[in-house]
Amino acid sequence: MTLSERAAGPSSHRSRIPLICPRCGKEQRVVPGGAGRAVKVVHAGTGQEACEPGDLARAPENGTS
Repeated sequence: MTLSERAAGPSSHRSRIPLICPRCGKEQRVVPGGAGRAVKVVHAGTGQEACEPGDLARAPENGTS
């Protein structure tokens, strides 16, 4: 067990906070890296790093509606 795992407490007590794409507002997930691979954050629905063009058209610009 690593130091950060001990500090976080038992996994049953940790709450999952969803990752939300800042560009389109869709849910994202982390894809673990491995030997020679970087960790990636992808959209949960598509598995792609990039936003769908239709989602970007509906997203507010610069945080305004």
